[in-house]
Amino acid sequence: MTTQPIVKNQGFNERQIRRIFWRRMAIVLWVSFFTAAVQSMLFFAVFDPAYLGQLSSFDVDISRWQGYALGFIFFWAFTFSAALFSGLVLALPRTRLAKRNPNS
Repeated sequence: MTTQPIVKNQGFNERQIRRIFWRRMAIVLWVSFFTAAVQSMLFFAVFDPAYLGQLSSFDVDISRWQGYALGFIFFWAFTFSAALFSGLVLALPRTRLAKRNPNS
């Protein structure tokens, strides 16, 4: 099965292309949200966000809840960008070199 861009595939209309795009975006958001939740649990099981604020080189006075929220948002943004990049790479069309049969 060859990989083609959705736009060049004549079997899809514009509505179906939009639905496929939003479905893929929802998958990226869900995967990044779940991963950020696991990362936050593991990170904050070891480190206290209030203590991390005291260790910083600039004066930061944040509560634990604010530290948890900021940490989760950071982890979510990082994993969202990684998952989005992976999704974009997987959606790229295959090149002629990749279509070549190595056994011939």
